[in-house]
Amino acid sequence: MTMFCHPETALRAVLRLNAGSSLLIGVAMAAAAEPLAGLCLNGPGRYLGFDASAWIRLVGLALLPFAGMVFWVSARPVDRPALVRAVCGLDWAWVLGSAVLLALAWSAFTWTGAILVDLMALAVAAFAVLQARCLGAALSGPAAA
Repeated sequence: MTMFCHPETALRAVLRLNAGSSLLIGVAMAAAAEPLAGLCLNGPGRYLGFDASAWIRLVGLALLPFAGMVFWVSARPVDRPALVRAVCGLDWAWVLGSAVLLALAWSAFTWTGAILVDLMALAVAAFAVLQARCLGAALSGPAAA
């Protein structure tokens, strides 16, 4: 309960949740790319020279260094807010990329796939908002003075 009493502690917790969920999703996408492609995409089509499961695996593998970077940022002092802002920016880029992907390639997704992309984008947006709010509170609170 006292974990969220201090803005800096809350920020670290949200960043670590972001890192942990990114790690878990990344591992799941990399390890189960073929079943996920069958569940989320219409047909085994090729996109820009790669099959669907290769794209899912690539995105999953890309989440692993992101997770490491977010965990690293969670251990840094709050007096370097640019690091947290960079994480927030990358989170918003994921949300925007998800929207563009669905808008441009809607027919490639099954309903399940579209819903999963939407849910992941909502979760990432929630992390971005929480991180920004906690950072603002940590920088303006009495602990920052």
